[in-house]
This record gives sequence, structure tokens and C-alpha cells, in this order.
Amino acid sequence: MIHCDLRLCVGCRMCEVACSSFHFDAVSPAMSRIRVAKLEEIGIDMAVACFSCMEKPCLECPTEALTVGMRGEVVLDVELCNSCETCVEACPVGAVGFYADQPLFCDLCEGAIACVWACPTGALSNREDAEVSLEEFLASEGHPRQKRTRYVAVESEPVREAWIAGARVDA
Repeated sequence: MIHCDLRLCVGCRMCEVACSSFHFDAVSPAMSRIRVAKLEEIGIDMAVACFSCMEKPCLECPTEALTVGMRGEVVLDVELCNSCETCVEACPVGAVGFYADQPLFCDLCEGAIACVWACPTGALSNREDAEVSLEEFLASEGHPRQKRTRYVAVESEPVREAWIAGARVDA
């Protein structure tokens, strides 16, 4: 799934442009399946997309419209989806978007991974074998933007501490 190295992300939103352009042939952050969280007060930007996490709370869909695809991505059956937004609310890091009455999950652009190719700093990568656990965020409440902000703040803490200490941070 898509991983963002927050040490390299400059918040340019080219990933959002590439994603919305690939999927909708339009440029709009609302249509993107990846969203940049900008923490201006601490100078951190980080792109967040569906991790297809181990817990997969979004699969608790009341209409069973969501399944897991061959690459580990969450797949939406639009015929079964009733636009209830349960999956949007269930995502612990606010990675599931919602547009035109349908949830937006990262589908890796059917293998094209447009956001990764568009990233000018190389901050984005596709980690096919990554098993991400979001257990510590499962109880997160709030709007998806608030969840993304909380996730990025927690993920950036070791990097920020190293910067303050003047240490180099390696991947």
C-alpha cells in the first residue's frame, strides 16, 4: 500500500492531483483517494491513503459492499453500497474519502500508482508486503481530517524529537 516518508513530503498535493486525474479525469482534492495532512504549527506534511491495515474496521460494512482485493486493497462493490459512510467513520486514520455518494479507497490505480509517480520528492512508495497495524488509533473519533491530523502528529513525533535533538533521522 502507499507509504509516505514524512521527512520528504513537502505538502505540494501533486499526489492528490494525480489521483483525482487518474480516477475522475479532473483535478479536485475532494475526488482524491489520498489526502495531504498539513500540520502547519509544527511544519509537518504527510500524505495519507488507505493502508489496507491489518484490522480493517471498514469491512464492517452493513451491506457487505467491501472486500479485500488480490493486492490487499479494499474493493468496493458499487452495486451493494448504500452510501451510509460507515466505512468512512470506521477508518481510524481518516484515509477513506467520500465523493458522489461513494467511499474512496486507494485501489493502487489498478497498478499504475499515479500518486507515487507524480510525487516530485520521492516521498511516496508502494509497499506491497507491508502489514500496517493501526490498533492504537482504532478508538479515534472525529471528522476524517481530525483523524488524519492525529495520525500524522503521532507518526511524526520521533522525527520531530530527532530534529529538535539535532540528530539525523534515517528511514
